[in-house]
Amino acid sequence: MRQDTGCRLRFFIPLLYGTLGVVFLFALLQWASIKPVSANVSAAARDVEINEVAWMGTSTSANDEWVELVNTTASPVDLTGWTLAAGDGTPSISLSGSIPAGGYFLLERTDDTTVPSVAADLIYTGALGNDGEQLFLRDDTAAVIDEVDSSAGWFSGQAEARVPMLRVDTAVSGNDPDNWTYNPRCGSATNSAGVSHTCILTETVVGVDLDYSVYFNLLAPAATVTTTAQTPMETALLSLVNNASSTIDIALYGLNRLSIVNALIAAHNRGVTVRVVGDDDAAANEYSSFYQMLTDAGITIVTDSSLSQIQHNKFLVVDGTVVWTGSTNFTDTGVTLNANNSIVVTDTTLANVYTTEFEEMWAGNFHSAKIDNTAHLFNYNGTLVESYFSPTDVVAFEVWDELAQADETIHFAMFFWTDPLLTDRVIEKLGDGVDIYGMFDQLGEANGSSGDEAMCAAGAQIGIENFTGKLHDKFAVIDVNGPDPTVILGSYNWTASGAYANDENTLIIHDAALAQAYYAEWQRLWGSIDLANICNPDSVYLPLVIK
Repeated sequence: MRQDTGCRLRFFIPLLYGTLGVVFLFALLQWASIKPVSANVSAAARDVEINEVAWMGTSTSANDEWVELVNTTASPVDLTGWTLAAGDGTPSISLSGSIPAGGYFLLERTDDTTVPSVAADLIYTGALGNDGEQLFLRDDTAAVIDEVDSSAGWFSGQAEARVPMLRVDTAVSGNDPDNWTYNPRCGSATNSAGVSHTCILTETVVGVDLDYSVYFNLLAPAATVTTTAQTPMETALLSLVNNASSTIDIALYGLNRLSIVNALIAAHNRGVTVRVVGDDDAAANEYSSFYQMLTDAGITIVTDSSLSQIQHNKFLVVDGTVVWTGSTNFTDTGVTLNANNSIVVTDTTLANVYTTEFEEMWAGNFHSAKIDNTAHLFNYNGTLVESYFSPTDVVAFEVWDELAQADETIHFAMFFWTDPLLTDRVIEKLGDGVDIYGMFDQLGEANGSSGDEAMCAAGAQIGIENFTGKLHDKFAVIDVNGPDPTVILGSYNWTASGAYANDENTLIIHDAALAQAYYAEWQRLWGSIDLANICNPDSVYLPLVIK
């Protein structure tokens, strides 16, 4: 009996342990199949990936979110039984259909109108959080095929500009923040049929040479006080106003230069239609008496009505044929004390563009009430000109993209630069071997978000002015001696407010002669900055700072 019992016990114990082991193993496998841990991604990891995410919606609606998947293999993949879900449970999408070899699969939220002219492969419900999400793509066995853990904040994409987040390299994990970038303008949403929607600029062939003149305040930076004496820039502006025969449309912020006020009134009195749009705060406070002089003369002024946004343009359109723009306010300090630049372009095509922008504001539509309704890319017999208005035209990303084209050098002079998007881009170009030389106004540099310190730490050569007046310029010269010399100029400070809130205008001009002119001005200003105020000085520009 005892032996029998012992035999049965010896048989029962391994059986018991074996049964428990199987149960335990089964439970473990079940747990592993549902637990969202990157280490447990299956062997088929990243065969299909989350490639682009418009978590912020589109310019039409913040609710128009969309997600694009990509098949990284050479074979079609059946998505039946697959899921795409956020870690917090919303959205939770049951997938179906097939994604072609090397192709894409487009998911649109709520309806099929999110992406124009591209049929969605699947419609889903549930909003992505603007503060970030952790996304899991699982196959029909619930194995995690791809993961993007942006739960602490989206790795890329921009809410105000409605710029989607785009994966850089399908061979790199979606959890790597550096593997995501911006897809400027409106992204490149593509469905399984290979149909895409993007916002590529249409080139307008003007058919004439670019006719321009450029002016700088030559009194800066040596000037210590304002003066009533006319500068060359002021003389050019007054000549333009005085020779107007039919119309003057002027968008302004600061106005106290009496010569300009009188010229506008004189033009009105001789029958020229003078229309003015301005800023409500400037009109009510610092420049109120000069705005009032125009009103008293019978000139109508339309201002915005916002405490947090400003009408910051400084442009004129004269007789529908000439555009004057730049960084120069129509003030005593603007034309005689501060470092400023202005350009005059004689061309009806560009004048029509600026008139369209003016008409929106003249009708009372400022800031976000405006729409992107102008052409942006113009070909003047081989000279390319790009035109953008804030806040509708995604200007920060146009500048971001232009900076990416730099091969050799970037020289800039900037009043305020606080946009980390552009700071990061410049630092990235430093890593690519591009030489960066920049000047900041001391007021702008004192802002806690200014990009100068990060640029200095990365090795850029950055100078801080100590002029009596302001370094009020907002320009950059890219590859001045390279194959595509380019100038970025206008009223736009490189800040989030300048890009996404204020009324601004920006020109990007690909022209060697203009690049040389702005580079010469940059050198002139740089030569007046104390060596002690320059970080990382090198021998290239040291002779210029010896006074």
